[in-house]
Amino acid sequence: MATVAILGSGNAGCTFAAYLGKRGHEVHLYDSPRFEGNLTAIKERGGMTLTGEDTGYGEIAMVTTDIEKAIKNVEVIMVVVPGFGHASIAKDIAPYLETGQTVVLNPGAVFGALEFLNTLRENGNHKDVTICETASNVFACRRTGPTSVNLTGIKDEMEIASIPCDRIESVVEKLDVFFPGIFQPQPNIIYTSLSYNNMIIHPAGALLNMGRIEWTKGDYDFYWEGCTPGVCHNIEQVDAERLKVAESFGVKLVDFLEQNHEYYGHRERKSIYEFFSVSEVHGGIGPSAPSSLKHRYVTEDIPYALVAVSSLAKSIGVQTPVIDALIAIASAANQEDYIETGRSMKNLKLEGMTKEQIFERLTTGK
Repeated sequence: MATVAILGSGNAGCTFAAYLGKRGHEVHLYDSPRFEGNLTAIKERGGMTLTGEDTGYGEIAMVTTDIEKAIKNVEVIMVVVPGFGHASIAKDIAPYLETGQTVVLNPGAVFGALEFLNTLRENGNHKDVTICETASNVFACRRTGPTSVNLTGIKDEMEIASIPCDRIESVVEKLDVFFPGIFQPQPNIIYTSLSYNNMIIHPAGALLNMGRIEWTKGDYDFYWEGCTPGVCHNIEQVDAERLKVAESFGVKLVDFLEQNHEYYGHRERKSIYEFFSVSEVHGGIGPSAPSSLKHRYVTEDIPYALVAVSSLAKSIGVQTPVIDALIAIASAANQEDYIETGRSMKNLKLEGMTKEQIFERLTTGK
């Protein structure tokens, strides 16, 4: 058994903690002092209960708002927060992260690993650390109570890449202790970032149901009811555009439907509509749509994913009209300029670079 730090106490962070604690690992669960209320009951009980695809009690050895204490002498640090929390965690951890430690963003959205590394350096940490990102979350899950989580699905495999890219095999060896055989090494974070599947389905699914979300406050099944044929045709176009961006770097990725077949099976479902309108992992349990357009399906997956794809595409001369339209619609609806605030090439410190220079930065961190 080994020690792991989980940074983040939301749905997925608590699921990671309970799942690994159940398997006998020493789990350190951290969140910032402003989210201390999320931790109180867990700390009092000493762990959490799993229901659904995995059941039982997972002991959590440390529950803390002290990030230095949470990561001290811990080799593997799993960051399990939305994209808008990556820079904040990096800033908080910068004084304490030491040479040899490995940070894994679960997931990294698009180029989260680079933003995390940039933030460390800006805050004075120049230690030889490894920053990784996954393409999605291993779990489909919800926190159902102060000390309980419901696990509706576990992916059969998960893509992962690192900065520097040549360390990924050793990273996967470390992660196999916790998740045997699940993490699949990728050549660099272009693979994981452009495989981030939330950006393909969430923004189109939410924005094209904008009226329904605002009228019902989310009182419908986001996937089974909201993924209609027309919505899914737009999702297909988002998928095609991000594949074009990947191809421009010589990166060949599977399409969105195939990715979900690899995660969950059901190859008899031959289209995105056929898959998600009946997906047992994603829907069928009652209302599950965002209650407003301030939900992370928009406020995370537009600025921390689609903006990065669109900005990268523009820098290398690739057209992304549907992605650009979704960014414009989201910006108008939420009255925020997501191109300005999101992970643009400017904000990732890639502006003005050639394709070759961008590739070098994304693969080596230098």
